[in-house]
Amino acid sequence: MSLKKLFVATTIALSSGLAMANGVSYDYVQGSLQDYDGFDGVEFDGSMSFDQNFYGRAEVLKGETDAFGIDVDRYRFNAGFHSPINNSVDFVAEAGFEKFDAEGGFDDSGFNVLAGFRGMASQNFELGGYAQYSDVLESTDLTLEGRYHFNNKFSVGVEIGNDDELDDHIGASFRYSF
Repeated sequence: MSLKKLFVATTIALSSGLAMANGVSYDYVQGSLQDYDGFDGVEFDGSMSFDQNFYGRAEVLKGETDAFGIDVDRYRFNAGFHSPINNSVDFVAEAGFEKFDAEGGFDDSGFNVLAGFRGMASQNFELGGYAQYSDVLESTDLTLEGRYHFNNKFSVGVEIGNDDELDDHIGASFRYSF
């Protein structure tokens, strides 16, 4: 099954509300390892709610290209909106600023937008599906995420995705929610 078909199937499953469970948190800090085709890095991410439906998110990715060992940094600062579509699934939308810094002179900044769904498939298992556009890379990234919650504070996650520019990627993360 192609990644795009899997993305559509997951989105349909999430939006249909397969299970009723507690909501997801928009207040967290997270660290992750990211492996793109030709690029590996670590990512640090934090999100904090402003009110019932709005939140802010900051993300820093530091990595290195496989071929030439070039250091690359990406920074994103987004404002987000989420709204429940049923008892266990939220629609999520974000927009914000991003900046890329790379050795050798590729430095650029622009905007990014994200839309998708996040929801609890069971009491401990969260699923997410997102499409994100980057103005700097002029690319669209489709990502699926699964997250296991040990309790309401600690969780681990795995993501897979495909980016028009950066090709396939996988990631593993650890999250602390507050």
